[in-house]
Amino acid sequence: MFKILYAMEREIMPEDFVDNLVFAEGEYEMMLFETSTYIEVEGEMRPCLPHTGIIFEPGQRVHYYAQEGKLIYSWIRFDCDEPLFVDQYVPFGIPIVCENYDNFLIYWHMVACENYWHKTSEEFCISNLMQIIFHWFHDFAYPTESSQYQNVLEKLRADIYAHPEYDWCLDGMAKRVNMSTRSLQKLYKDFAHVSCIAEVILSRMNRAKMLLARTDYDIGEISEKCGYNNVEHFGGQFKNHEGCSPGNYRKRHHVNE
Repeated sequence: MFKILYAMEREIMPEDFVDNLVFAEGEYEMMLFETSTYIEVEGEMRPCLPHTGIIFEPGQRVHYYAQEGKLIYSWIRFDCDEPLFVDQYVPFGIPIVCENYDNFLIYWHMVACENYWHKTSEEFCISNLMQIIFHWFHDFAYPTESSQYQNVLEKLRADIYAHPEYDWCLDGMAKRVNMSTRSLQKLYKDFAHVSCIAEVILSRMNRAKMLLARTDYDIGEISEKCGYNNVEHFGGQFKNHEGCSPGNYRKRHHVNE
């Protein structure tokens, strides 16, 4: 779960601004610098190009300032107990050049908006947006062979999440992207850090949680809308993934419009 403490987009700081502090326990911070900066790395100030990002973990020294002129950056300070964050999935305190900067910034904007609006879907939206930001940080930090297939794999992933109700199977996905099943399995795991089939399950669980919380469809209807032909199979997979039955999840999270 993510708890957003602050979320700022394209904040402009004066020319003499310097940040030099240590975050409190439980406070992470993601930063995305639009201007050239100096960032302290392992005790030394390192010059960094525009569009550099960095994630700091609790207790880490945070020291940076603009190379010249005003500092322009976006930042999100948050608390989190998600496994990807505590398992060193990205290098903390290491500057990362962020490709596709304009697209990347859109996700930061959406997190800031969700944190400001405080709608009933806030927790669900922020969790998914932060996961996307974090995965992108990982991909920027550790480019792989799958990078040349980035557009194809991103399209496949988008289709999986847009249509979890489809009868997804490995052979079908391989034909969809014109690859062998073996190549797809390897490249997709490098790209997404989960298997193709695990991604399908994640997309179905995300759809199921949204429908359980936001609609009055019965469990059988939700099962079909999430790509399951057997409601018992759906219930078992949901419980394995979420730790509770679909019915109990609905009792705890359903929103009465």
